[in-house]
Amino acid sequence: MHGRIGPDSYVLSPEQIKTFHRDGCVTLPNVLTEEEVSEIEKVFDRFLNREIHVPGKDFCDMSKPFGVPFDEWSIVNCMLPTTYHPEFAGNIFERLTAGIVRQIHPNLEMAKDYDQLLNKRPGKGDAVFPWHQDMGYWPGPKALGVEETATCTFSLAVDDSTEENGCLRYLPGSGVARTLRQHAPLSGSRDEGHALTIDVDESKGDVVTLAPCMRGSITVHDEFVVHGSSGNMSHDRQRRTYVLAYRPKQVVEAERRLGFTHSHNDIVNWDTFDDGEDRKKL
Repeated sequence: MHGRIGPDSYVLSPEQIKTFHRDGCVTLPNVLTEEEVSEIEKVFDRFLNREIHVPGKDFCDMSKPFGVPFDEWSIVNCMLPTTYHPEFAGNIFERLTAGIVRQIHPNLEMAKDYDQLLNKRPGKGDAVFPWHQDMGYWPGPKALGVEETATCTFSLAVDDSTEENGCLRYLPGSGVARTLRQHAPLSGSRDEGHALTIDVDESKGDVVTLAPCMRGSITVHDEFVVHGSSGNMSHDRQRRTYVLAYRPKQVVEAERRLGFTHSHNDIVNWDTFDDGEDRKKL
């Protein structure tokens, strides 16, 4: 049996596990019920409406420099929601993904690393996530003293995620070589904006695949796959996504020893390409 088989259990098929390791991304359909998504949605919207306070840069626009007025935001980003609203921790999304990640990496002790809420506002063609690899944002093995980098980043579709409103897009197999491409700050400086970007060139063999995801379904991607998303061209539909990432427990512990928590308010605002790593052999 595969799929949702119990209150806190979703079983992957062998093909889904194979796809994740081969392509760097897989879509899991119908993980949460409509009732479960609705309960998450209520808390999600309290963050978006600023009823739940999130300090500093952890509430920002991921597509623009820091300091842009809230009314002009295109991608509303809320980092670490369960840190700022502890009652949200242990929700059904966390419980289900804790079981799924053990199926993907059965030989590793995986732990929750960070969570994040994102919303692409309607009609925001500039609500673009630039092409990137997640490892471009994080300390590498040399800095951490841990060779393992395995990551499962789960993205729950709170709204139907389609090509029109800017669903995930990725380059299948682009992370198999575990090579980190050259990243650059989107806003010119990491002090001005958080986002990084890399070049993708379809004429040189980069094959772009879309990953639409219906409400209650989940995409899972790894730490090296090249991915991003386009703007929201729908004038009446937002695109809300709840992100939850797992990494090996030893990696999470090493990050925290460095003072790296994935908060944009951290003193350690990490540039992986500035940490002495050989980006061809991470």
